Amino acid sequence: MTEAPMPNRRAADHIAASNKPVVESVWRRVWARPDPHLADVGFTGEYLVAGMRLLIAVLLIYVPLGLQRHALLRENLTPILVFIAGALLEALLVYSAVQRHWGRSWIGFASSLVDVSLVSGALAILMLLGQPLAATNSTLIYPFYFLAIGATSLRYDARICLLTGFLAIAQYGAVVYYALTRWNLAAPELTRDFGHFNTADQIGRLVLLLAATGLAVTLVVRAREASVLSMRDRLTGLLNRGVFDVRLEEEADRAARSGGPVAVAMIDVDHFKTFNDTYGHAGGDQALRALAQLLARSFRASDIVTRYGGEEFAVILPGMGADRITERLEAFRRSVEAVRLDVRSAAGKVGFTVSVGAAVWPEDGTDIHAAVAIADARLYRAKQLGRNLVVFRGHDRAPAAPEDPTALA
Repeated sequence: MTEAPMPNRRAADHIAASNKPVVESVWRRVWARPDPHLADVGFTGEYLVAGMRLLIAVLLIYVPLGLQRHALLRENLTPILVFIAGALLEALLVYSAVQRHWGRSWIGFASSLVDVSLVSGALAILMLLGQPLAATNSTLIYPFYFLAIGATSLRYDARICLLTGFLAIAQYGAVVYYALTRWNLAAPELTRDFGHFNTADQIGRLVLLLAATGLAVTLVVRAREASVLSMRDRLTGLLNRGVFDVRLEEEADRAARSGGPVAVAMIDVDHFKTFNDTYGHAGGDQALRALAQLLARSFRASDIVTRYGGEEFAVILPGMGADRITERLEAFRRSVEAVRLDVRSAAGKVGFTVSVGAAVWPEDGTDIHAAVAIADARLYRAKQLGRNLVVFRGHDRAPAAPEDPTALA
């Protein structure tokens, strides 16, 4: 009889163990770093958030100064003015940072946390003015928490949503706790002007902040999943042609403002049709995936690596000048030449090579699209010269023949 509970305990342990991967998968989806392209969109989205701050600040300047006779506004006038000043300063600083392309990795975290702290600071000022119930019962300042949490979804980083939401909950909880421990909230002189303190209402406010946080996280996770479908090539996982076109314009605009160069490389697998005919489409897909992985490892995080179409790939290299582009692409070409694949239909390991054409704007072409056309023309020049080459302004030295005879030149 004493042994009866054991199967139940074992079943519980089995269920917990089977659920663990699910929990870990959900956590990875939420806490993962954002897709680099989405991170770029979120960074430039700081413009939108800064504009929202400015608009809100302008509206709030009109409301308290133009309608001071209203009791609710008059009671909250000082914290609103402080909030306005902080929002204006933050908007200007963030706008300056984004304009200078500075603080990419942390500006979203910093501005979101400051947004929440401005709201909490306004409520704290009410308590310093001896109005604790105005702080806990506020219907004018408290809703700005939801704007701060909602704005985090524009940054496409679930970690920012979580940290901002939990900070809002912690700070507002601290405001309520301090009011409870510092004042007698049932005192007639307080309730006469600011209403009664209701514990259930305060718990409800905290639950609403938690719900807003969960909604912001869900929006970001869904946006990230949608981006995989809309921006990523399903076979290789690289960005697709549509993203290449958008990012090409963005990098050209940024380079025009900064005066820096933008390099473009067009890459094509040599004799890919023959490779497909020899080893089947499964072998061809294996080669494309291997090349995509090598591309992702060979270039910088700031470079935009895309599948341009079929067996052709394209890379945008912001800030890469003519003095470094040939060396970088030659190193990549050699690394491709060294790859050997275990293809099921082949007797042994097989390899493949690539041809590369490159251009650097603004030296090459009247605009960035002309530079892409020049890089594409140089790619075909590499094909004409025998393949397995990098061609950039006459740099067309033929490499040594590969040692492995199974490699397709």
